[in-house]
Amino acid sequence: MSATERLAEFACGLSLERVPETTRNSARAAMLDAVACAIAGRDERVTRELRGFALEQGSHPRASLWGTGVRVSPALAALVNGTAAHALDFDDVSWAMNGHPTVPLLPAAFALAEALGRSGAELLRAYVVGFEVQARLGQALGKPHYERGWHATSTLGVFGATAASAVLLGLDASALRRAFGIATSRASGTRGNFGTDAKPLHAGLAARAGLEAAELARRSVTAREDALEMEM
Repeated sequence: MSATERLAEFACGLSLERVPETTRNSARAAMLDAVACAIAGRDERVTRELRGFALEQGSHPRASLWGTGVRVSPALAALVNGTAAHALDFDDVSWAMNGHPTVPLLPAAFALAEALGRSGAELLRAYVVGFEVQARLGQALGKPHYERGWHATSTLGVFGATAASAVLLGLDASALRRAFGIATSRASGTRGNFGTDAKPLHAGLAARAGLEAAELARRSVTAREDALEMEM
């Protein structure tokens, strides 16, 4: 079984009952922390500009921009909330991932769960799945990925957002592998942009790209199912 197959089978097969209560409590705390960080960052200039951008798009208002009372499309909510949650750089860190795990992941999952009317338990399961996918990829790539200039919050966060979104959409393992293939073409983020608005934007872009990758795979858009493992 390939690495992508293992990730997809894990993501689609994990039940919340198999997740220890201590892990669930840690996940809940991380989720609450990310929302709090986003509310704290909602009035930062980059967040205000993105909120204005989202409102100009005229999308179907099905997902909330945290702490504002404003609703936009799920993809745009993921973009804005992800950026807001990373705007002050106080969000959580995973040393397995070598990045900030929750800010690209939760905004995508939360927006979809809200739009689809999913339960808190379903959101929690999706979050745990996405976190584990990011962490496992981070462990596989190790510190050299970050040391070479990539921002793992974005480059790996997109796969966590994809996995969590796929779980909420009910995709099977084959569709998730295609979603990972699509996400591979969206994975980006350079540390060269640290110190600019693009740094927190990385989290929002990854959240949006992961949500869209899962949505496109659901609509039968094709991609290499082994894109994560290709050498060229």
